Amino acid sequence: MATSVNSVFVFKVALKHQKRIWRKIAIRGDQTLATLHNAIFVAFDRDDHHLYSFYFSSRPTSTSRNRLAGALRYGCPYSETDDRADITRVDSLPLNLKGRFEYLFDYGDEWWHEITLEEIHPPQKDVKYPLVIASGGDSPAQYPDAEDF
Repeated sequence: MATSVNSVFVFKVALKHQKRIWRKIAIRGDQTLATLHNAIFVAFDRDDHHLYSFYFSSRPTSTSRNRLAGALRYGCPYSETDDRADITRVDSLPLNLKGRFEYLFDYGDEWWHEITLEEIHPPQKDVKYPLVIASGGDSPAQYPDAEDF
């Protein structure tokens, strides 16, 4: 998808198995996937950092485990198996309007998210991106059973 370097991408980020919990995040095309990860981390009220990856698959809405076979994968700068999210710009990704991809935060607890590109538009003057522009549902606790310990 050809876009201007000055484009802003608006993503709806929903918990994959609790889609009523979502955030809309606007990010400039010249910002990286690591920047998007950090915006998601803050938007979902997380407080403990973990490994993460973004997956670009032809079957992101499938629930089968093989949906990620052959997917493009971008992750933490110190990941040994992923392309690096910290140098991959949003405007370099294979994105289409209404297209979806997945984000996994914390390989142990597996917080899966489905991300949909909702719109692309010029940036607003004097706005600092990334920016959470809408939300639905309360963020679940990062460690829901922590109070049991």
